Amino acid sequence: MKQEFFERQHAADWEAFEQWFAHARLRRTKQNALKQPPFPAHELPQRYRQLCQHLALARDRDYSLSLVEQLHQLVQQGHDTLYGAQGNFGQRAWRYASGGFAVDVRAMRWWVLAAALLLFGPHLAMMLAVHLQPDLAYLIMSPLEVARMEQMYSTDTETLGRVAREASTDFQMFGFYIFNNVSIAFRCFAGGITAGLLTIFALVSNGLSFGVVEMRLIQAGLGENFHSFVIGHAGFELGAIILSGAAGLRLGFAVIAPGQRTRGAALRETARALIGMICGLAVMLVIAALIEGFWSPLKLGLPIKLSVGSVLSLLPLAYFVFAGRDRT
Repeated sequence: MKQEFFERQHAADWEAFEQWFAHARLRRTKQNALKQPPFPAHELPQRYRQLCQHLALARDRDYSLSLVEQLHQLVQQGHDTLYGAQGNFGQRAWRYASGGFAVDVRAMRWWVLAAALLLFGPHLAMMLAVHLQPDLAYLIMSPLEVARMEQMYSTDTETLGRVAREASTDFQMFGFYIFNNVSIAFRCFAGGITAGLLTIFALVSNGLSFGVVEMRLIQAGLGENFHSFVIGHAGFELGAIILSGAAGLRLGFAVIAPGQRTRGAALRETARALIGMICGLAVMLVIAALIEGFWSPLKLGLPIKLSVGSVLSLLPLAYFVFAGRDRT
């Protein structure tokens, strides 16, 4: 069904729904300009379910973001009224964190898959290339950088993963990781305004660098140290980078195919629709930095590091798969 016909078919219902809330707001402020609401209150649950179906259809059929956002706002008002939400920032943030973030990510699943392939494809390809020809690593990193990486994960170091000699404490390293992770994610997302070209470059270049580092450390006999260090925060950090890449690709698609909107309008509407996901991945980056700064450097037994690290890495995956399944 074309969007124009869909809107003509249901516009009256949406307008009635919106008028009902306008009447409710006036009634709360004792400004009863509207004498009668457009429908009785007992019809609200049924109309709310119907509106949820309309929102699901609009998303599934890839209708314009302006229509999806309009329906989403109406659904949010209906949800708040039916379930007693007060609509303040704290409650909305908790509601989004407890499931809304996962719903948004699942709705972007194809963009997330594309970003994951752009990151892990070059990563695995570079690992294979360096395994077959170790000198290929120097196409991506200088010999000094490779030697520095090997020193960071050497068994002789007091703490694993110290990337800056001047950052000698966990708090300093936490700040360094925040800056580093946010800068990567920002490049992946902001690159979308170049029709996604810089987003693709950022994902591919980081994938190549990760592949070089991992294979060279394995070849140097430091694979256990490296994997015990990264396994704890990898799920949050790489997950956030992939999500920022997915957001950047979606932003780039709005530039390439704005539809009937101007490119500026398409960018604004797409960016507004992605705000929640950007906030969610920012929290993931903070969690990753906390783990990387305070847990990952600890020299504990390998079984302990791998066990705890595996649980931490699987947490974001489990959240995105199962959270918010009961929501439209």
